[in-house]
Amino acid sequence: MAADAGGRTLMLPRLLPRVSLGVLLLVAGSLHAHTLSVSHLDITRMPDGNAQVEVDLAIRDLALSLPLDADRDERVTWGELRAIERPLHRWIASGLSLSTDSGTCTLEPGGLATRHYDDGAYATMRMNARCPSASAVRVRYGLLFAVDPQHRALVTLRQGAVVSAATIRADAREIVLGDAPRRTFADFFREGFHHILIGYDHIAFLLSLLLPAALLRQRRQWLPAEDLRQVIGQALGIVTAFTLAHSITLSLAALGWVTPASRWVEPAIALSVLLAAINNVHPLVTRRAWTVGFGFGLIHGFGFAGALGELGLPSGTRLLALFGFNLGVELGQLALVCAVLPGLFLLRRQRWYVGAAMPLLSLGIGAVAASWVWQRTFI
Repeated sequence: MAADAGGRTLMLPRLLPRVSLGVLLLVAGSLHAHTLSVSHLDITRMPDGNAQVEVDLAIRDLALSLPLDADRDERVTWGELRAIERPLHRWIASGLSLSTDSGTCTLEPGGLATRHYDDGAYATMRMNARCPSASAVRVRYGLLFAVDPQHRALVTLRQGAVVSAATIRADAREIVLGDAPRRTFADFFREGFHHILIGYDHIAFLLSLLLPAALLRQRRQWLPAEDLRQVIGQALGIVTAFTLAHSITLSLAALGWVTPASRWVEPAIALSVLLAAINNVHPLVTRRAWTVGFGFGLIHGFGFAGALGELGLPSGTRLLALFGFNLGVELGQLALVCAVLPGLFLLRRQRWYVGAAMPLLSLGIGAVAASWVWQRTFI
Protein backbone atom coordinates (compact mmCIF):
# COMPACT_ATOMS: atom_id res chain seq x y z
CA MET A 1 0.00 0.00 0.00
CA ALA A 2 1.02 3.62 -0.51
CA ALA A 3 -0.45 7.03 0.34
CA ASP A 4 -0.97 9.92 -2.06
CA ALA A 5 -0.49 13.62 -1.33
CA GLY A 6 -3.99 13.86 0.18
CA GLY A 7 -3.39 11.00 2.58
CA ARG A 8 -5.62 8.54 0.73
CA THR A 9 -4.47 4.94 0.65
CA LEU A 10 -3.76 3.38 -2.74
CA MET A 11 -4.03 -0.40 -3.06
CA LEU A 12 -1.25 -0.84 -5.60
CA PRO A 13 -1.35 -4.66 -5.86
CA ARG A 14 -5.07 -4.50 -6.62
CA LEU A 15 -4.84 -1.47 -8.87
CA LEU A 16 -1.98 -2.71 -11.08
CA PRO A 17 -3.75 -5.80 -12.48
CA ARG A 18 -6.75 -3.68 -13.44
CA VAL A 19 -4.55 -1.09 -15.14
CA SER A 20 -2.55 -3.73 -16.98
CA LEU A 21 -5.67 -5.61 -18.06
CA GLY A 22 -7.03 -2.29 -19.27
CA VAL A 23 -3.90 -1.87 -21.37
CA LEU A 24 -4.43 -5.35 -22.82
CA LEU A 25 -8.07 -4.65 -23.66
CA LEU A 26 -7.23 -1.27 -25.15
CA VAL A 27 -4.53 -2.71 -27.37
CA ALA A 28 -6.61 -5.72 -28.34
CA GLY A 29 -9.49 -3.44 -29.22
CA SER A 30 -7.24 -1.43 -31.51
CA LEU A 31 -6.13 -4.43 -33.54
CA HIS A 32 -8.04 -3.57 -36.69
CA ALA A 33 -6.54 -3.83 -40.16
CA HIS A 34 -4.53 -0.66 -40.48
CA THR A 35 -2.82 0.72 -43.52
CA LEU A 36 -0.35 3.47 -42.80
CA SER A 37 -1.16 6.67 -44.66
CA VAL A 38 1.91 7.44 -46.76
CA SER A 39 2.61 9.83 -49.61
CA HIS A 40 5.68 9.89 -51.84
CA LEU A 41 7.38 13.11 -52.89
CA ASP A 42 10.13 12.76 -55.51
CA ILE A 43 12.20 15.82 -56.42
CA THR A 44 14.75 15.77 -59.26
CA ARG A 45 16.99 18.86 -59.33
CA MET A 46 18.46 20.16 -62.57
CA PRO A 47 21.89 21.85 -62.87
CA ASP A 48 20.18 25.26 -63.09
CA GLY A 49 18.36 24.68 -59.78
CA ASN A 50 14.93 24.00 -61.24
CA ALA A 51 13.27 20.70 -60.41
CA GLN A 52 10.78 18.12 -61.56
CA VAL A 53 8.41 17.17 -58.76
CA GLU A 54 6.12 14.14 -58.48
CA VAL A 55 3.65 13.80 -55.61
CA ASP A 56 2.04 10.38 -55.14
CA LEU A 57 -1.07 10.44 -52.95
CA ALA A 58 -3.20 7.38 -52.12
CA ILE A 59 -6.63 7.51 -53.72
CA ARG A 60 -8.18 6.45 -50.40
CA ASP A 61 -6.51 9.44 -48.71
CA LEU A 62 -7.56 11.91 -51.39
CA ALA A 63 -11.17 10.76 -51.05
CA LEU A 64 -11.12 12.12 -47.49
CA SER A 65 -10.30 15.65 -48.69
CA LEU A 66 -11.67 15.97 -52.24
CA PRO A 67 -14.94 14.91 -53.95
CA LEU A 68 -13.46 12.09 -56.02
CA ASP A 69 -16.40 9.68 -56.25
CA ALA A 70 -18.82 11.90 -58.18
CA ASP A 71 -21.42 9.19 -58.85
CA ARG A 72 -21.05 7.67 -55.37
CA ASP A 73 -20.59 4.13 -56.62
CA GLU A 74 -17.63 3.62 -54.24
CA ARG A 75 -15.21 3.41 -57.16
CA VAL A 76 -12.90 6.12 -58.48
CA THR A 77 -12.43 6.09 -62.25
CA TRP A 78 -9.77 7.80 -64.34
CA GLY A 79 -12.45 10.18 -65.62
CA GLU A 80 -13.43 11.19 -62.08
CA LEU A 81 -9.78 11.76 -61.21
CA ARG A 82 -9.18 13.86 -64.34
CA ALA A 83 -12.26 15.95 -63.51
CA ILE A 84 -10.61 17.28 -60.36
CA GLU A 85 -7.10 17.77 -61.79
CA ARG A 86 -7.10 21.54 -61.34
CA PRO A 87 -8.61 21.50 -57.84
CA LEU A 88 -6.15 18.75 -56.95
CA HIS A 89 -3.18 20.84 -58.11
CA ARG A 90 -4.44 23.85 -56.14
CA TRP A 91 -4.95 21.69 -53.06
CA ILE A 92 -1.45 20.21 -53.30
CA ALA A 93 0.10 23.65 -53.90
CA SER A 94 -1.69 24.96 -50.79
CA GLY A 95 0.02 22.35 -48.62
CA LEU A 96 3.39 21.96 -50.35
CA SER A 97 6.12 24.51 -50.91
CA LEU A 98 9.73 24.36 -52.06
CA SER A 99 12.25 27.12 -51.51
CA THR A 100 15.97 27.85 -51.66
CA ASP A 101 18.15 30.42 -49.92
CA SER A 102 17.13 32.93 -52.61
CA GLY A 103 13.38 32.54 -52.30
CA THR A 104 10.33 30.38 -53.01
CA CYS A 105 10.07 28.06 -55.99
CA THR A 106 7.07 28.39 -58.30
CA LEU A 107 5.13 25.15 -58.78
CA GLU A 108 3.60 24.75 -62.26
CA PRO A 109 1.26 21.83 -63.16
CA GLY A 110 2.89 19.18 -65.31
CA GLY A 111 0.23 16.50 -65.70
CA LEU A 112 -1.72 13.85 -63.85
CA ALA A 113 -1.16 10.09 -63.81
CA THR A 114 -1.77 7.05 -61.62
CA ARG A 115 0.66 4.68 -59.95
CA HIS A 116 0.22 1.45 -58.06
CA TYR A 117 2.01 0.58 -54.83
CA ASP A 118 1.63 -2.55 -52.73
CA ASP A 119 -1.02 -0.87 -50.57
CA GLY A 120 -3.21 0.36 -53.45
CA ALA A 121 -3.68 2.93 -56.19
CA TYR A 122 -2.13 6.40 -56.04
CA ALA A 123 -2.71 9.60 -57.96
CA THR A 124 0.51 11.14 -59.29
CA MET A 125 0.63 14.90 -59.73
CA ARG A 126 3.62 16.04 -61.76
CA MET A 127 4.86 19.60 -61.34
CA ASN A 128 7.71 21.76 -62.55
CA ALA A 129 9.43 23.83 -59.87
CA ARG A 130 11.06 27.09 -60.97
CA CYS A 131 13.62 27.89 -58.28
CA PRO A 132 15.62 31.13 -57.95
CA SER A 133 18.91 29.33 -57.19
CA ALA A 134 20.58 25.91 -57.11
CA SER A 135 21.19 25.92 -53.35
CA ALA A 136 19.75 23.39 -50.89
CA VAL A 137 16.00 22.93 -51.17
CA ARG A 138 13.70 23.45 -48.21
CA VAL A 139 10.50 21.41 -48.32
CA ARG A 140 7.39 22.35 -46.35
CA TYR A 141 4.58 19.80 -46.40
CA GLY A 142 1.23 19.93 -44.63
CA LEU A 143 -1.11 17.65 -46.58
CA LEU A 144 -3.42 15.08 -44.91
CA PHE A 145 -2.22 15.62 -41.33
CA ALA A 146 -5.63 17.06 -40.45
CA VAL A 147 -7.37 13.79 -41.35
CA ASP A 148 -4.59 11.44 -40.19
CA PRO A 149 -1.99 12.70 -37.68
CA GLN A 150 0.03 9.50 -38.31
CA HIS A 151 0.45 10.38 -42.00
CA ARG A 152 4.00 10.29 -43.40
CA ALA A 153 5.50 11.92 -46.48
CA LEU A 154 8.52 10.06 -47.86
CA VAL A 155 10.71 12.58 -49.63
CA THR A 156 13.46 11.69 -52.12
CA LEU A 157 15.77 14.28 -53.66
CA ARG A 158 17.89 13.39 -56.69
CA GLN A 159 20.75 15.64 -57.78
CA GLY A 160 22.76 13.88 -60.45
CA ALA A 161 24.12 10.69 -58.89
CA VAL A 162 23.43 11.89 -55.32
CA VAL A 163 20.20 10.73 -53.67
CA SER A 164 18.93 12.08 -50.35
CA ALA A 165 15.89 10.81 -48.44
CA ALA A 166 13.90 12.03 -45.47
CA THR A 167 10.52 11.62 -43.80
CA ILE A 168 8.07 14.40 -42.98
CA ARG A 169 5.73 13.91 -40.02
CA ALA A 170 3.01 15.95 -38.35
CA ASP A 171 5.48 17.17 -35.74
CA ALA A 172 8.27 17.86 -38.28
CA ARG A 173 6.73 19.34 -41.42
CA GLU A 174 9.82 21.04 -42.80
CA ILE A 175 13.09 19.54 -43.97
CA VAL A 176 16.17 20.73 -45.82
CA LEU A 177 17.80 18.46 -48.40
CA GLY A 178 20.94 18.81 -50.41
CA ASP A 179 23.27 20.59 -48.00
CA ALA A 180 24.34 18.81 -44.81
CA PRO A 181 24.34 15.14 -43.78
CA ARG A 182 21.20 14.10 -41.93
CA ARG A 183 21.10 12.55 -38.45
CA THR A 184 20.65 9.12 -39.97
CA PHE A 185 20.78 7.04 -36.80
CA ALA A 186 18.34 9.22 -34.82
CA ASP A 187 15.88 9.45 -37.72
CA PHE A 188 15.76 5.71 -38.33
CA PHE A 189 15.68 4.90 -34.62
CA ARG A 190 12.60 7.09 -34.25
CA GLU A 191 10.94 5.50 -37.28
CA GLY A 192 11.62 1.98 -35.96
CA PHE A 193 10.10 2.81 -32.57
CA HIS A 194 7.12 4.47 -34.27
CA HIS A 195 6.58 1.53 -36.61
CA ILE A 196 6.27 -1.06 -33.84
CA LEU A 197 3.75 1.16 -32.03
CA ILE A 198 1.49 1.42 -35.09
CA GLY A 199 2.26 -2.09 -36.38
CA TYR A 200 -0.89 -3.69 -34.99
CA ASP A 201 -0.14 -7.09 -36.48
CA HIS A 202 3.31 -7.18 -34.82
CA ILE A 203 1.80 -6.04 -31.50
CA ALA A 204 -0.94 -8.67 -31.79
CA PHE A 205 1.65 -11.39 -32.35
CA LEU A 206 3.70 -10.36 -29.31
CA LEU A 207 0.58 -10.06 -27.16
CA SER A 208 -0.46 -13.57 -28.16
CA LEU A 209 2.90 -14.89 -26.99
CA LEU A 210 2.86 -12.83 -23.78
CA LEU A 211 -0.67 -13.61 -22.56
CA PRO A 212 0.37 -17.01 -21.09
CA ALA A 213 3.88 -15.80 -20.15
CA ALA A 214 3.10 -15.98 -16.39
CA LEU A 215 1.48 -19.41 -16.70
CA LEU A 216 2.74 -22.99 -16.94
CA ARG A 217 1.05 -25.72 -18.95
CA GLN A 218 0.77 -28.87 -16.82
CA ARG A 219 -1.71 -31.74 -16.90
CA ARG A 220 -3.52 -30.11 -19.82
CA GLN A 221 -4.29 -26.93 -17.90
CA TRP A 222 -2.75 -23.53 -17.30
CA LEU A 223 -1.27 -23.10 -13.82
CA PRO A 224 0.33 -19.98 -12.27
CA ALA A 225 4.11 -19.71 -12.43
CA GLU A 226 5.77 -19.25 -9.04
CA ASP A 227 9.11 -17.69 -9.96
CA LEU A 228 9.05 -14.04 -11.12
CA ARG A 229 12.54 -14.38 -12.55
CA GLN A 230 11.39 -17.32 -14.65
CA VAL A 231 8.46 -15.28 -16.00
CA ILE A 232 10.70 -12.33 -16.83
CA GLY A 233 13.26 -14.63 -18.40
CA GLN A 234 10.62 -16.30 -20.56
CA ALA A 235 9.20 -12.96 -21.72
CA LEU A 236 12.62 -11.55 -22.53
CA GLY A 237 13.50 -14.79 -24.31
CA ILE A 238 10.43 -14.43 -26.54
CA VAL A 239 11.17 -10.80 -27.40
CA THR A 240 14.89 -11.44 -27.91
CA ALA A 241 14.25 -14.42 -30.19
CA PHE A 242 11.67 -12.42 -32.14
CA THR A 243 14.12 -9.52 -32.47
CA LEU A 244 17.02 -11.73 -33.55
CA ALA A 245 14.89 -13.43 -36.19
CA HIS A 246 13.35 -10.32 -37.68
CA SER A 247 16.76 -8.61 -37.63
CA ILE A 248 18.10 -11.37 -39.88
CA THR A 249 15.37 -11.18 -42.51
CA LEU A 250 15.05 -7.40 -42.22
CA SER A 251 18.75 -7.04 -43.00
CA LEU A 252 18.62 -9.53 -45.87
CA ALA A 253 15.66 -7.74 -47.45
CA ALA A 254 16.87 -4.20 -46.77
CA LEU A 255 20.22 -4.95 -48.40
CA GLY A 256 18.45 -6.46 -51.40
CA TRP A 257 19.71 -10.02 -50.92
CA VAL A 258 16.27 -11.59 -50.37
CA THR A 259 13.13 -9.76 -51.49
CA PRO A 260 9.92 -11.81 -51.21
CA ALA A 261 6.74 -10.27 -52.64
CA SER A 262 4.58 -8.44 -50.12
CA ARG A 263 1.49 -10.29 -51.40
CA TRP A 264 2.93 -13.37 -49.67
CA VAL A 265 4.56 -11.69 -46.68
CA GLU A 266 1.53 -9.77 -45.39
CA PRO A 267 -0.86 -12.78 -45.33
CA ALA A 268 1.89 -14.87 -43.72
CA ILE A 269 2.30 -12.29 -40.94
CA ALA A 270 -1.46 -12.34 -40.33
CA LEU A 271 -1.41 -16.15 -40.29
CA SER A 272 1.38 -16.13 -37.68
CA VAL A 273 -0.80 -13.95 -35.42
CA LEU A 274 -3.73 -16.35 -35.89
CA LEU A 275 -1.66 -19.45 -35.06
CA ALA A 276 -0.08 -17.82 -32.00
CA ALA A 277 -3.52 -16.85 -30.68
CA ILE A 278 -4.97 -20.33 -31.32
CA ASN A 279 -2.02 -21.86 -29.44
CA ASN A 280 -3.23 -20.13 -26.26
CA VAL A 281 -6.66 -21.80 -26.52
CA HIS A 282 -5.59 -25.19 -27.92
CA PRO A 283 -1.90 -25.40 -26.93
CA LEU A 284 0.45 -27.28 -29.20
CA VAL A 285 3.67 -25.48 -28.20
CA THR A 286 3.76 -25.12 -24.41
CA ARG A 287 7.49 -25.04 -23.76
CA ARG A 288 10.23 -22.91 -25.25
CA ALA A 289 7.85 -20.28 -26.57
CA TRP A 290 10.91 -18.41 -27.81
CA THR A 291 11.11 -20.91 -30.69
CA VAL A 292 7.71 -19.68 -31.89
CA GLY A 293 8.88 -16.10 -31.57
CA PHE A 294 12.00 -16.87 -33.57
CA GLY A 295 10.28 -18.89 -36.29
CA PHE A 296 7.55 -16.38 -37.01
CA GLY A 297 9.95 -13.49 -36.39
CA LEU A 298 11.68 -14.45 -39.62
CA ILE A 299 8.44 -13.68 -41.45
CA HIS A 300 7.78 -10.45 -39.57
CA GLY A 301 11.25 -9.23 -40.51
CA PHE A 302 10.19 -9.05 -44.15
CA GLY A 303 7.25 -6.91 -43.05
CA PHE A 304 9.58 -4.53 -41.24
CA ALA A 305 11.72 -4.45 -44.37
CA GLY A 306 8.74 -3.18 -46.36
CA ALA A 307 8.37 -0.22 -44.00
CA LEU A 308 12.11 0.43 -44.04
CA GLY A 309 12.16 0.20 -47.83
CA GLU A 310 9.57 2.99 -48.03
CA LEU A 311 11.85 5.21 -45.98
CA GLY A 312 14.82 4.47 -48.24
CA LEU A 313 18.23 3.45 -46.92
CA PRO A 314 20.91 6.12 -47.47
CA SER A 315 23.71 4.64 -49.56
CA GLY A 316 26.57 6.02 -47.46
CA THR A 317 25.31 5.01 -44.01
CA ARG A 318 23.17 2.00 -44.79
CA LEU A 319 24.31 -0.20 -41.88
CA LEU A 320 23.98 2.61 -39.34
CA ALA A 321 20.45 3.38 -40.51
CA LEU A 322 19.57 -0.32 -40.39
CA PHE A 323 20.91 -0.62 -36.85
CA GLY A 324 18.99 2.48 -35.73
CA PHE A 325 15.70 1.16 -37.15
CA ASN A 326 16.24 -2.26 -35.53
CA LEU A 327 17.07 -0.71 -32.17
CA GLY A 328 13.94 1.43 -32.32
CA VAL A 329 11.81 -1.66 -33.01
CA GLU A 330 13.45 -3.54 -30.13
CA LEU A 331 12.86 -0.75 -27.60
CA GLY A 332 9.26 -0.46 -28.78
CA GLN A 333 8.79 -4.16 -28.08
CA LEU A 334 10.38 -3.86 -24.64
CA ALA A 335 8.04 -0.95 -23.87
CA LEU A 336 5.10 -3.26 -24.64
CA VAL A 337 6.52 -5.96 -22.36
CA CYS A 338 7.01 -3.48 -19.51
CA ALA A 339 3.42 -2.27 -19.95
CA VAL A 340 1.72 -5.68 -19.73
CA LEU A 341 4.02 -8.16 -17.96
CA PRO A 342 3.64 -6.86 -14.35
CA GLY A 343 -0.13 -7.13 -14.62
CA LEU A 344 0.03 -10.57 -16.18
CA PHE A 345 2.17 -11.79 -13.28
CA LEU A 346 -0.28 -10.43 -10.71
CA LEU A 347 -3.25 -11.85 -12.61
CA ARG A 348 -1.82 -15.33 -12.98
CA ARG A 349 -3.67 -16.71 -9.91
CA GLN A 350 -7.04 -15.23 -10.86
CA ARG A 351 -9.40 -17.94 -12.11
CA TRP A 352 -11.31 -15.44 -14.24
CA TYR A 353 -8.10 -14.51 -16.04
CA VAL A 354 -6.98 -18.08 -16.73
CA GLY A 355 -10.46 -19.39 -17.45
CA ALA A 356 -12.02 -16.47 -19.31
CA ALA A 357 -9.95 -13.32 -19.95
CA MET A 358 -6.85 -14.97 -21.45
CA PRO A 359 -8.71 -17.30 -23.83
CA LEU A 360 -11.23 -14.60 -24.80
CA LEU A 361 -8.49 -12.09 -25.55
CA SER A 362 -6.70 -14.76 -27.57
CA LEU A 363 -9.89 -15.57 -29.50
CA GLY A 364 -10.44 -11.88 -30.16
CA ILE A 365 -6.93 -11.47 -31.52
CA GLY A 366 -7.38 -14.65 -33.55
CA ALA A 367 -10.63 -13.39 -35.07
CA VAL A 368 -9.01 -10.12 -36.13
CA ALA A 369 -6.01 -12.02 -37.52
CA ALA A 370 -8.33 -14.30 -39.52
CA SER A 371 -9.93 -11.21 -41.09
CA TRP A 372 -6.45 -9.93 -41.95
CA VAL A 373 -5.60 -13.23 -43.64
CA TRP A 374 -8.76 -12.95 -45.74
CA GLN A 375 -8.24 -9.27 -46.63
CA ARG A 376 -4.57 -9.67 -47.50
CA THR A 377 -5.13 -12.81 -49.55
CA PHE A 378 -8.34 -12.18 -51.45
CA ILE A 379 -9.05 -8.42 -51.38
